[in-house]
Amino acid sequence: MRNPVVAIVFVAALGYGFVNTLWHMPSNKPVAIPEAAPGASPTAPRPIKENVVAYYTGDKAMQNAKTKGHATLARFHQLMAAGTPGTYTVKFPLTQNGATEHIWLQLVGYSDGHFVGLLADVPVNGNQYKMGDRMSVAEADVEDWMIRNGGDVYGGYTVRQAFADMPKEQAASYGITFKD
Repeated sequence: MRNPVVAIVFVAALGYGFVNTLWHMPSNKPVAIPEAAPGASPTAPRPIKENVVAYYTGDKAMQNAKTKGHATLARFHQLMAAGTPGTYTVKFPLTQNGATEHIWLQLVGYSDGHFVGLLADVPVNGNQYKMGDRMSVAEADVEDWMIRNGGDVYGGYTVRQAFADMPKEQAASYGITFKD
């Protein structure tokens, strides 16, 4: 029987991809961008595979974080237009083999309501996609966004929630300061 948990992959602190996106990708200048089982109670994140942190689909705090991430996309566009230095990423749901994970895309462009970029994580639900694949994600499907420059992070509302759910010492070890 398949566990009805939606895996949320966090690029870096919570998995190889998060580390890869936040610490190993260039971030000295901005990317050029044109223009839960039923009835189960939510729990704190729990590892289900290496590089993955899972939340039950009913986890209200994580759902609220995704809602805030999507609702603040206008701020993301403002920061991009202002040339805020850093690595630009968006999180979106990726489904394969009947399972959905929430994964980051490192941006290389934006056009006609779609973010274009490279998959910044190794997907865990199959091999149809791989890290580095070029993808296009409709703005309507974006759950979160993040701009990272050194230890400063704008956005990243799902990452903020994951940090709130982990021991304070562990969260502090990443040296991230969330802006706005």
